Amino acid sequence: MTRTMPPVDDQITVLMSGVDYGDALLRQQMERELRLLIEQDRPLRVYLGIDPTATSLTLGHTVPLRKLRQFQQFGHHAIFLIGDYTALIGDPSDKNKLRPMLTTEDIQRNEATYFDQAARILDAQQTELRHNSEWLGQLSFPDIISLMSKFTVAEMLRRDNFRTRFDAGDAVYLHEFLYALMQGYDAYALECDVQVGGTEQLFNLMAGRKIQEDAGQKPHVPVTLPILVGLDGKERMSKSKGNHIGVGDSPGEQYGKAMSIPDEAVEDFFTLATNLHPDQVREVMDETRSGRRSPIDTKKHLAWTIVSEFWGEAAAAEAQDHFERTIQRKEVPDEVPEHSVADGALLLDVVVEAGAAPSRREARRLFEQRAVTMDGNVVEPTTPARKGTIVQVGKRRWIRLV
Repeated sequence: MTRTMPPVDDQITVLMSGVDYGDALLRQQMERELRLLIEQDRPLRVYLGIDPTATSLTLGHTVPLRKLRQFQQFGHHAIFLIGDYTALIGDPSDKNKLRPMLTTEDIQRNEATYFDQAARILDAQQTELRHNSEWLGQLSFPDIISLMSKFTVAEMLRRDNFRTRFDAGDAVYLHEFLYALMQGYDAYALECDVQVGGTEQLFNLMAGRKIQEDAGQKPHVPVTLPILVGLDGKERMSKSKGNHIGVGDSPGEQYGKAMSIPDEAVEDFFTLATNLHPDQVREVMDETRSGRRSPIDTKKHLAWTIVSEFWGEAAAAEAQDHFERTIQRKEVPDEVPEHSVADGALLLDVVVEAGAAPSRREARRLFEQRAVTMDGNVVEPTTPARKGTIVQVGKRRWIRLV
């Protein structure tokens, strides 16, 4: 019989690229189960859930989004789930302390543009949008008790972060245990074949398999991806940590930030945060390691790829030209935003007012790092602002004082 969907091996090569379970045997099992599903030659129901805990998505969020898009490109049915009910608790998976609880108003404000941002990666016309309040909000208290009865406290405490907090004498609250059950119930409610998530969510995804199986459904296949490190190369990419590339950042901002990625993290960014085929990534990195391609050219290729996938090739070329002129050749850009200053204004206040720093604290940090200059000279936060001068903040921001 002739297949109606792409060859199984072609799909497996792409769909398992970058996937990590932290255990070789578990990976073999999950790949085997995914292969069996793909061999059925039908569109699989594949979902990704993201909790609206902030107003904007980062490049870190796009790691599972890109995997969902790969399934979509092979003809599978993609479901983008906004976790408006799970956000009430907050996923404790990668946290060693209690997450602050959000209000309903916080969640509604945060999720306002989530699907539009996700649509920069996904095909919006072919994506099913759901909210888990649709079913979690309908559960009665007996339903919740029944759900809780499927898991033991010992199972919950096997999670590294809960065990760490428990052993340290720190509080682990009962409502945190509910998160895995709620995410697991999502898999059952959506009757999914595959769930995409981060490696830190594997416990939650396995809970979904258990709930599905208990309800008579075939357990889904978890496809988990590593956490993308931030621009510091150490901690998880996060808007709150300021080490992120935002989905909505301008082309120049995205390009400049990508150029600051540590060399040792470049391959992971190619694999997890771009749409390049695994064979292309391997070729680029082999050329870099052999010396046929310089590290800075490799990083430029990464930055160009990231920008072009969000904004198009013309924007990527313009962002690259801007970087080479202003950062590499240290030229002042042709267009510098103007900011009106009053007599006696201090540069610290001007930097914040002009939006070059989000707060006075952050502005002071930039001054301490000698990252603020006026007409090319390093200045102090108490330096008076002078009209007619150009202030540079960090590597990528200029202000013309008028």
